[in-house]
Amino acid sequence: MNNIKRFYDLNAEKCAEEWYPNNILLPTIKDFLSNFNDSPKILDLGCGTGHESMRLHSLGAEVVGVDFSEESIRIAKKKTPQCTFLVKNFFELDESLGLFDGIFSSGSIIHISEGQMPKLFRILYNLLGDGGFIEIITQDGQGERIDKFKNADKIYDRKIYLYSFEKLNFILSQCSFKFVREGFLDKKIYNMSWRCYIFQKR
Repeated sequence: MNNIKRFYDLNAEKCAEEWYPNNILLPTIKDFLSNFNDSPKILDLGCGTGHESMRLHSLGAEVVGVDFSEESIRIAKKKTPQCTFLVKNFFELDESLGLFDGIFSSGSIIHISEGQMPKLFRILYNLLGDGGFIEIITQDGQGERIDKFKNADKIYDRKIYLYSFEKLNFILSQCSFKFVREGFLDKKIYNMSWRCYIFQKR
């Protein structure tokens, strides 16, 4: 995980420049928020520099964003001060954050191994109020792959975990979530093997 954290710390400025103006996930967020009444409390899991937290808030959500990249959170607090941002490892999350109506997870579980997934989703289950929803945007596939990135003439490995719907549904069903439906994704992202699924706490 250290290389993944290093990747996001080193690329935080670039990520903010790329994603704050990019509205490709806005229809996805609108679709997700259609599951709630006005002003839902949403946890942005792996919020990065806060670009999607900003969009969630603009559509009426009260947002808490968490990420383990200090540099990403520094930028998020500066660019989107209307949301709450915390430097936290996912496995450190607990009920001290309060209960959420929904959890938005875009590109974050790709860094969680299959062996750690049940532990994570048991934590997330306890953070959701009754009937709460979680939206997961992940890369479709099986197993894992290694991405390489370079900084200051050093090359680092970044491990990515791929999840089929069948695997994801099995893991979440074991953690007392039920599959609701596939969420909206722009065709461009879908064709890059990204998938969006909405689950509900049982």
